Parts: sequence; C-alpha cells; structure tokens
Amino acid sequence: MISTVCQGRMDQESSRSPAIRKRRVVYIPGYDLRRPETVLSQLREELARFCALRSVEGGFSDARPGSGESSLDWTGRVAWPEGTVTTDFSLLGWRDLGRRDFQRPLWAVIAGALRTLTLFARAGGYSERLRANWMNGLFFLYPMVAILVFLILSVVPTLLLPFILPGTGPLHAVLSVASGLAWMALLYWTTRFVERWTYVWYLIHDWYSIGRLARDEDPQMTARIIEFADRIIQIARRCEPDEELVLVAHSSGTFVLLYTLEVVLKRRPDFGSTQGKVTVLTMGSAFAYVGGFGAHRGFGATVASLAQAKHLDWTDVYAPHDVLCCGRTEPVATYAPHLAPHVREPRRFSVKVPDRMSAERYRHLRFRFFKLHFCYFLASERADLFDFYRLTLGPLPAARQLCHWARSLP
Repeated sequence: MISTVCQGRMDQESSRSPAIRKRRVVYIPGYDLRRPETVLSQLREELARFCALRSVEGGFSDARPGSGESSLDWTGRVAWPEGTVTTDFSLLGWRDLGRRDFQRPLWAVIAGALRTLTLFARAGGYSERLRANWMNGLFFLYPMVAILVFLILSVVPTLLLPFILPGTGPLHAVLSVASGLAWMALLYWTTRFVERWTYVWYLIHDWYSIGRLARDEDPQMTARIIEFADRIIQIARRCEPDEELVLVAHSSGTFVLLYTLEVVLKRRPDFGSTQGKVTVLTMGSAFAYVGGFGAHRGFGATVASLAQAKHLDWTDVYAPHDVLCCGRTEPVATYAPHLAPHVREPRRFSVKVPDRMSAERYRHLRFRFFKLHFCYFLASERADLFDFYRLTLGPLPAARQLCHWARSLP
C-alpha cells in the first residue's frame, strides 16, 4: 500500500504542475458489439461512483453523433478544488465491422475459424503465449478447443446414426440424413443459447477479424484505420494551446490504435509536437493476438514507429488477473527486438485489480473473465491506484498522473 508520505508528495507535485482545464480524449474500443450508447451508459454509472468516492461533482453530457455510424462524441466535466476540468470524448468505433463478421453463414464461420487458428499455430503464436504467460496462453487455446469439440460432437453422432436407427433402404437413408441435420441444428442452437456464458462464437469471430487484419486481408478494416487516423489528425489540429490530447484504447482496440498511429506518423512525423507530447494509453492490451501471426507481417514495424516517436508518451497498463490481456509482454523487445537496445519500452504497470475495488465486487468478477476484462473502466476505491476517470477528467496532466501511479507500485 502506498504510504501517506508518498501520497503527500504526489499532491505537492500536482499543486506545482500546471492544472489541466481542458482535455480531448480519443477512445478506440475493442471487438465490442455493444452500441456506443450502451458503452457511454456504463461509463456514466462508473463516473457517478467515482464522483461519490472522491466527493466531487461531475458527469457526462448527452451523446452526440460521431464521425461514423459506430462512433460517438460526448463531454465530461468534474469540479475539482483546483478548478473545473472539461473533457471532450470521441469514441472511434468499428462495431459495424464486427457485426459484418456475424452475418457469415455457419460453414464460412467454421472454415474461417479453422484457417485462422491453423495459421496462428503455424506462426508459433500458441507456443509463444504459453511460454510468456501460461494463463493467457490457455485462453488463446480456448476457441480452438471449442471449435474442435463442436465439430466432433456434430460429425461423430451424425456418422453413427445410420447404424443406430432401425430399418434399411431409401427411407432409412433419408431418416438418417434428416436426423443428422436435426442433431447438428440442435447442437448449434444450444451453443448459441449458452453463448452469453461461453463467448465461443464471439471469440471465433474476433479471431477471424484479427487474423485478417494481421495478414492484411481486410480492406474494410484497413480503410477504417485510415479514417481513424484522419479523425485523430483533425482533433489534434482543433486542440487549443492549453488543451491536452489523450489517446486511449482497450483490448483489440490497442493494436488498432497502434496501426492508426503508424498512419498518423507517416503523414505527420512531428505529430504531438504542438501539444509537447501526446499521451497514448493502452489498457488490457491484445498485442500478442495480432503479433502472434508474425511480427514480420507489419506489426513489428508498427510497434517500432511508436517506440521511436519523439512526441508520444506511451503507457501500457494491464491486470495480471485479466487472462484476456497480454500486458506482461514487452512490445518492443517482442515485436521490434532490433530496436530494444536503443529505445525504451512503454511505461508498463499493473492496475492491481484486487486493491482497486471492494472485496465483494472482486469476488463477483474474479472468475467472470470477460467482465473482468473491463476492470480498467471501473472507478478505483483507492486514489493512489489507476483510475480511468481521474486520468481523463483529473486536473493533473495525464502523463504525469500515469507516472505517479507507476512510481507508487512496488
């Protein structure tokens, strides 16, 4: 636990630092099929909880249409003793591309899943994950095992039905085929019914999406990344001299943000110089998902471009209890090893999930892995640990606040 003396030093540094009054935050979510308004609703609930914990007043405005059908803008305000902080949020979404994946016929879904998972295995993605973080590696294996079990349970009983059902001749053949199809349909709809607990089909679609992006086989996603880059450049241009810019991403959105910033840096090599530095925050990173298909396919160059950017301050926060997260991976050493001796890794630290929430809330989330994956957006019970709302709506510059939290951890 951080000491009172350490907390006092943090407060003193905060008072000496120029207080932030205005901020712009760009947020890229992961492979999230929820409507952006639903995401904002949950953030609104947690901000209310944050304000109650910190004894401050604040809230979010109503949503405004963003730059695309999956995007959204809104404004947040919190009144601090140092003054009111106003933050304009822009959610750059790609929910429509995820929904596109779910419209494929079942045979295409299964064929795409088998190809994607086979390519990942051939590239050494599974073995690398199991070596780096066995819990995260087991989660990587989960969709592969699930699709194989589904195929076995679909095919084996269907092949056995002709020998089980009585009779012979054409009628027996028709009955066997019909029974086999009925069994496969029943099995499929059973898996759909339990999807809310298993997330099997969600993950299979997610892996398909990641694999296509990693291998540059998804022109629509590539076009969306270019749109995101244009939007970020526009937002940066509109920033006033006293306005801070923070770029945030979560889960699969972390590598989407990295790809986006690579495009931004190609167009504006000095991006961030107007603001001094732009804070880049990746939460619950999913780098090993796309990197596991082979850094040589382009992801290594993407990581290298960010690591060498002079005006980007990159922090990666992770939770060891979040098995979906690849945060223990050092991105530069793993995907751009030739640069490792010459550049620094992004600032990296754990958000210490059990310490940020009540014991009751932690017990509820501990083995609900998909809900726990969103722990980064939960208001922290402790002011000395990572808190999304203090970071984006607090008076301290974001990079300095992240640095304080990193120093406070053992």
